[in-house]
Amino acid sequence: MTAGFEPVADAFADNFDHRGDTAASCVVYADGVPVVDIWAGKTGRGAWTPEIRNVVFSVSKGVTTICVLMAAERNLLDLDARVGEYWPDFAQHGKEATTVRHLLTHQAGLLAPEVDLSAQDLLAWQPVVDQLARQAPAWVPGTSFAYHPLTFGWLAGEVLRRATGQRPAEWLRDHVAAPLGLAMTFGALSDAEDMHPLLEALPISDPDAGAALAEMLAVPMAVRAMSLGGLFDAADMPQTANGTAFLAAEIPGANLVTNARSLARLYAATVGTVDGTRLLGADTVDDARLPRSTGRPFIGPADGNRWGTGFMLDSPLRGMAGPGSFGHDGLGGQLAFAHPESRIAFAYQTVRPGGIPDDRAEALCRALRACL
Repeated sequence: MTAGFEPVADAFADNFDHRGDTAASCVVYADGVPVVDIWAGKTGRGAWTPEIRNVVFSVSKGVTTICVLMAAERNLLDLDARVGEYWPDFAQHGKEATTVRHLLTHQAGLLAPEVDLSAQDLLAWQPVVDQLARQAPAWVPGTSFAYHPLTFGWLAGEVLRRATGQRPAEWLRDHVAAPLGLAMTFGALSDAEDMHPLLEALPISDPDAGAALAEMLAVPMAVRAMSLGGLFDAADMPQTANGTAFLAAEIPGANLVTNARSLARLYAATVGTVDGTRLLGADTVDDARLPRSTGRPFIGPADGNRWGTGFMLDSPLRGMAGPGSFGHDGLGGQLAFAHPESRIAFAYQTVRPGGIPDDRAEALCRALRACL
């Protein structure tokens, strides 16, 4: 622990004392080196260690975005080109003018596949992306937005594959994890030694949370977007994440398996150099953190979240390190981001999914902001 960052450690301890954490890690980098690296707790498999990995859900989207932006920097694809230039079959049924950036800003109108998908479809990859290419969007792409909880990864991932010859898992392995020495994969064997499943959810502390869940489950498109037509349980995604169907496939929008050390190191390399490696240039980061999707979405409430190109941006809900921050949170409380102006990178990983509201990550961020 570097002097000056003690408030983060205090907030981390408070998460165990007052906010229900049972096993978690928090890592902060400043100027390319770790200044906070703390962990505590235990699971059914034993003591928690900083090497343990678990599913971090939509934190995956930020990592997939980094892969796509790296390819764009290498002139392998153009974010503002039409998707059909790389993926010809996609250019049909009103999607002809859809751009790569529309896929990354949740503006594509392809929240969910219109047909039920199987575990075998996910393992094969191609049936999923072929279905998305065949269907019409829910709105004219670029004219509205709504969060694409699972399809985001297949849409962005197929463009990456068409443009570079590598799917996100392969790009992540070769161009990100290997150079930086990260323990990070899309999916994992559930019995892997460094892999811990998620445990039961915390008691829901918001009296309106049950109503909010019921409201979401009353919207068929929202349910299908999470369940893929019944393959997953939209009402209990943490338990779904412990299943083979979720872990065995490559789901670049949702099933990244990693730890806080790897996530913080990754994001540190987007805003500076880490042991000689930098993943993104400053101009790329500045463009990616411009607000693109804000306000009321096509379905669901206006919850205050703001989206750049692939990244969640700082908001009243997710203060991160303050204005200019970019990254992504994940179901259950996970969060990873960077802040170029302070050259800070942050990651919080928890094994116990939280209720609503879940203040654990934001409590750490409040403490971090007080240190800067």
